[in-house]
Amino acid sequence: MESDAPIWIAAALAVASVALLRLSWGKPHRSTALNFGGWGALLAALVVGGSAAGEWGVAVTVLVATFVASLVLAFAATRPARKAQAKTVRTSHQSSEKVSPAWRSGWTTFTITGPLALIASVSLALAVRALIVMAGGKEADANVAVLATVPIAWPVLSFALLMMSRRARQFAWVFGIAALSAPFLSLQGGLS
Repeated sequence: MESDAPIWIAAALAVASVALLRLSWGKPHRSTALNFGGWGALLAALVVGGSAAGEWGVAVTVLVATFVASLVLAFAATRPARKAQAKTVRTSHQSSEKVSPAWRSGWTTFTITGPLALIASVSLALAVRALIVMAGGKEADANVAVLATVPIAWPVLSFALLMMSRRARQFAWVFGIAALSAPFLSLQGGLS
């Protein structure tokens, strides 16, 4: 029986990559060394996971990194942004029972770039599946396309959403992708 050590090493590297990236992105000025270290650790985790158990190892490594990143983002969403934090300290004589707008804004950003972007990405992936089946492709190939589309579409969409400064644009992109995918989702039952 093969050792599970490489999978554990890949998982540890995935956790370390998220920690390094969070540390880098939490600084007032981004650290190029920490950024390279974080992305390098993630690449190393994927290579170790892939060499240890093929696609399954890569999938486990991505799941670990995604889970840890989600926990880090959920925790960060509860904290006020740096600029808003300084303002909150200066106006601490106001009622502490009020919910900070920065705290609310953090949760809104987390909700848009996390669960809503995931729903839009899954909708897009299912639309890709429907298009493959409609074009005469095999269902097994269409199912693999879903599994390949979500891990690519979700981070790309989340990154794009985080770069947008207006909430209206963020919501328009998320709901626009979901709305464009919706007609294909209704075809899923009839295709299988």
